[in-house]
Amino acid sequence: MSEDMIPEPVLVERRDGGIVVVTMNNPKTKNALSPEMIRGLGAVLEELNGDASVRAIVITGADGAFCSGGDISRMAKDRQILDSRAWMRVTQKIATYVVNSSKPVIAAVEGPAFGAGMSLAAAADFAVAGAGARFCAAFAKVSLGPDMGLYYTVSQRTGVPQAKRLIMTARVVEVAEAQHIGLVDEVTETGAALPRALELAAELAASAPLTIAVTKAVFADGILTLEDAFRAERDHQPYLFRTEDHQGAVDAFKAKTPYTFKGR
Repeated sequence: MSEDMIPEPVLVERRDGGIVVVTMNNPKTKNALSPEMIRGLGAVLEELNGDASVRAIVITGADGAFCSGGDISRMAKDRQILDSRAWMRVTQKIATYVVNSSKPVIAAVEGPAFGAGMSLAAAADFAVAGAGARFCAAFAKVSLGPDMGLYYTVSQRTGVPQAKRLIMTARVVEVAEAQHIGLVDEVTETGAALPRALELAAELAASAPLTIAVTKAVFADGILTLEDAFRAERDHQPYLFRTEDHQGAVDAFKAKTPYTFKGR
């Protein structure tokens, strides 16, 4: 294939209301995460996280597949340990941008979400899956451990015992079970995951962006005890009381008029 025929690995589409759709685009490999796609995703997510006009991010895959995982055909056989550690930092940035983003991130999953694809879906704040979606922490099939934060993100969704089972057995999980164990938040008809994810993104984009940012930060830091929750309240609520959005929303409530959040 000539260079001018190689598909752009990451597509970005801006929608109304501050919603952005990020599409992994390598249908030939069911959107396997090639080095080019990994670098592209990291760059795109970094840019979107710094863009005040963005209110919600939807991540999906092209042509009926979410992501089949890492591109095994391009994995170096003689990769040195230090080289692997350096590359892991590159891939970990993607999970960092998703989990620590101040924007809500929704995964719209059709078809396979295997390996790093499952990691990416699990990192999202919300996962919407079509009826034909399948999930697999496939790392054990090639004698590897999970990457892109899966130890953390899947256990947050399913609990530790279920996370261990998913990782150790590398079994394929159909969408109904994925919803039952908490890996997926909503299930749609096949092909409808992206439209439903966009509906959810619109709901989130209309909500208070500062509340969303604080909520994501609090849960990313970890809430293990009641005192952790109290501490988060003391740290964040006084700041929120003084924001323009809080004052404007209170005034609008008193006047019985709508208020559009500004994120400040």
